[in-house]
Amino acid sequence: MEKICYILICHFGLEKVLKSEIRKLGLEISEVSDGEIKAIGTIEDLPRLNFNLRTSERVMIELSNFKATTFEELFSNVEKINIERYVPIDGEFIITKANQDKNSILHSSTSIQSITKKAMVERLRKAYKTSVLTEDGSKYPFRVKFNKNICSIRLDTTGDSLHKRGYRIKSGLAPIEETLAAALIKLAEFRKDKVLIDPFCGSGTIPIEAAMIASNIPPSVDRAFVSETWNVVAKDMWKNAIAEALSNINQERLAMKEIKIFGFDIDPNMIRIARENADRADVSEMIRFETCAVKDFADLPFVKELNGGIILSNPPYGERLEDRESIVPIYKDLKNSYSKLDNFDMHIITSFEDAPKYIGKETKNRKLYNGMIKTYLYSYLNANN
Repeated sequence: MEKICYILICHFGLEKVLKSEIRKLGLEISEVSDGEIKAIGTIEDLPRLNFNLRTSERVMIELSNFKATTFEELFSNVEKINIERYVPIDGEFIITKANQDKNSILHSSTSIQSITKKAMVERLRKAYKTSVLTEDGSKYPFRVKFNKNICSIRLDTTGDSLHKRGYRIKSGLAPIEETLAAALIKLAEFRKDKVLIDPFCGSGTIPIEAAMIASNIPPSVDRAFVSETWNVVAKDMWKNAIAEALSNINQERLAMKEIKIFGFDIDPNMIRIARENADRADVSEMIRFETCAVKDFADLPFVKELNGGIILSNPPYGERLEDRESIVPIYKDLKNSYSKLDNFDMHIITSFEDAPKYIGKETKNRKLYNGMIKTYLYSYLNANN
């Protein structure tokens, strides 16, 4: 079967986590760079990657890469690509994005998109021996990326980003993306038999993703993908990929009555939303959500009975300078509550660089990006774990 070069996109700093996921699906890693990984697979892997990857933002196919320092070179090289391998005569093909680094000569995103589109039109007109392309069929979104004058032409198979699982209809003011939450859970080395507490759970993303990981519920089988209507991917491939993903669900863990995942928030409205989101994700029986301030959660009777686990949370950042002073008590309260717990590791993602000043010196930290915000994952590891 024809080999395909896939490009898997992730948050900067999470490449190692995504690599592990890709390898578990049986693909060969060919290249790793900031925020993306190239892997070699077949067309059958297209639905498997979209259904199963928890930490990737999207799945793309690289059709070609070449050097281009002029728009003439860009047009000429794009026109050589076998676009008709994927795009039928009535396909709607759009250039959704063009990125270029400071080391590339071609800088205008709109011009790059326009030239790329014109070259594809010319290629398809010749391939299908027609002067008219109706573009009233399925959508085929393309992206263009320049890095040091090397142009990469990518076909996006995902559509809406993979962080849109479908269960989170409502959220708070600064929600963490589902893909980043899943990566943090993996970095925290959470396992299905461990306890996990999120004292700032908001709309429940971290507890829900932890429950899905614990029971191996695939992250994206309940949503649509732009490539589902493409002729190049047989319907049986989608059916087989869904069947494979669902067969891996840990039914024994789903059926367990012992709750090991907890979410707390001071806002009762957010707790209500978190419960609704957990219902949609089919993990509500695995999580206990309660309205509780961070200063009080460690004193709850059922928390006192817990013998070790993980605290993982996304507390307020205080992005605006005027908010910085107001969040200091929150971090002090978190330190105080953490000190009351035995045998717990704690992992906190925040852009508040003074967090260790109020929580304590971290065991280690990792720089990550939450969207465009530079954050740090501060880890406090208990020697007994």
